[in-house]
Amino acid sequence: MDEPRRSHWLDRYGKGYHAWIPDQNGFSRPCGLVELRFDADGRYFGGRADVNALLTAGVSTKLIGKEFQRHILLAFTLLRLRHCLLGAKAELRTLEVEPWFSVGIPATANAAIQDADSALRFLDSAVDGVSDVVDFYVHTQNVARVFKPSEALARVFVFPIEGEGNARQKIHFIFTMAHQIVDGLSCMNWMADFIRIINMPMKKIREGIEMAILPDSIRACLPPAQEDLYTPVASTRARTRWFWAITIILRHVKKPMPAAFPNPLHRAVPLSKSKPLAPKYSQALDYSQTPPLNTFFVRLRLSSAASQRLYRLCKETKASIGAGGFALVAMVMMELHEAKYPDEPDEARRPFVGHFPLNPRAFFGAKGLDSVMLAFCKGIILPFLPSHLDLEGRFRLLVREASRQLAGYQKRERLQSVADAMTYMGINGAGRLVASNYIDGIERLRSILPARLRENVPSPQGEYEVPAWAVNRATCGVSSVGKVDWSPARFDLNADPGDGVIASVETLYSGVRIRDHEFLVATWSEDGIITAGVSFDGNFIDESKVHGWIEKMKYLLEPSDASDLKSRL
Repeated sequence: MDEPRRSHWLDRYGKGYHAWIPDQNGFSRPCGLVELRFDADGRYFGGRADVNALLTAGVSTKLIGKEFQRHILLAFTLLRLRHCLLGAKAELRTLEVEPWFSVGIPATANAAIQDADSALRFLDSAVDGVSDVVDFYVHTQNVARVFKPSEALARVFVFPIEGEGNARQKIHFIFTMAHQIVDGLSCMNWMADFIRIINMPMKKIREGIEMAILPDSIRACLPPAQEDLYTPVASTRARTRWFWAITIILRHVKKPMPAAFPNPLHRAVPLSKSKPLAPKYSQALDYSQTPPLNTFFVRLRLSSAASQRLYRLCKETKASIGAGGFALVAMVMMELHEAKYPDEPDEARRPFVGHFPLNPRAFFGAKGLDSVMLAFCKGIILPFLPSHLDLEGRFRLLVREASRQLAGYQKRERLQSVADAMTYMGINGAGRLVASNYIDGIERLRSILPARLRENVPSPQGEYEVPAWAVNRATCGVSSVGKVDWSPARFDLNADPGDGVIASVETLYSGVRIRDHEFLVATWSEDGIITAGVSFDGNFIDESKVHGWIEKMKYLLEPSDASDLKSRL
């Protein structure tokens, strides 16, 4: 293990600290700050924060058995070469707090295919006992970590094709990936690219692999650490020092977030430890270890009528669909909290606070960049509105407020006044967002590292401490991405596949191995329907209550006759 580099905490900020370095095996670089946090999550907490994506595709092909599997293997090989962190390793080189990414250069196309094959598992119904895709998906998150970072940072399970030999078939893939290599937007891009590659003739895929293993091709695909893309905070050294000094003091004196009403789905007494699952899939998964927390996942879709109502209300209030998803989750949580504590006076009820991930790409000009982590923001605060108020009136007020607060996190090119500039550059303003999140990232890394390693990451705040912010100060987490367009990954399954494969995206759900107390709701609009997926801490959240939450989400915006009928059931 190399000796640690002596550095200041600001050395990672926009100074090329994480540049890729050619070595005898390929290329390597130290993980960026955000990547370090996710690496520590997975390394020290049983794969915590690993991303699990369930991709379902319609398929038309005359290939069967090994021929079809070969086609999928070649497509996966090319995908790993196009998005090279899918095939990267994470190795400890400088202390235990700074792993390095390592991306190899395959000697031949066959070597690249063999390496991809080691990260791909074709499941067999008879051998592996798989039939329920969602059940297997849950098991992948509640066993020993699915991959070893020193070997690969992603692993893929391919389910047996459904309806093999028929004109219309279906296939499911589960991608399990370290969060330090992928965020939600990159995940969607990668899945769309995977489907596009599958639709290529096998000869073209093979030719693509031959080109992609060239050193120059791999070098062109290496993603930088996002911290290397950060722009200078000021034009002179003196102004830079003042900027950071003011940022540290603003964080020190910042008014704490208000206490939210608690998640109404929590258990009366949290479970002290996770429950091991029955080893149903022991041929494919390692049940020798159980993560510290049980991670469970549910999904739901609103009806067309409920979705159209949400779209209409968002349009009338000039709010985004993303803000609409935020408002819907908040309203459901408010109604469940109100039902749980009916005697609490309305004026005494605390607000809904939803913490959320933020796409930082616009702040450093990286709109289409792979593997840029979503910065975590501490929350949107929405007032508690009791259920006796008009439903559409409540939604309009909440979606306007959510939209207003979300707009405060957007980069702006022009500021209208001095007061506008003061707000923009305040501790809660978008102008200081990247810098504030950078410091916050260091503090969060320190909080999750084992005690013996924290001294290797000194606190930027020094004596100006900032009160710790915990996830359980929020009601829940909400990631609302608005409209998702799968048209680039949709293909005509009625066309003749010839000797190849036609594949078309049907659905994609993704979740993470959970942290303590988390209930993370992802909402989006797909084909005119509002859809959601939820990952939650099964030690803290009562699974039986989650089913009631799902029903409330599905029916809250239904036309009144459907809502009334459901309430009487």
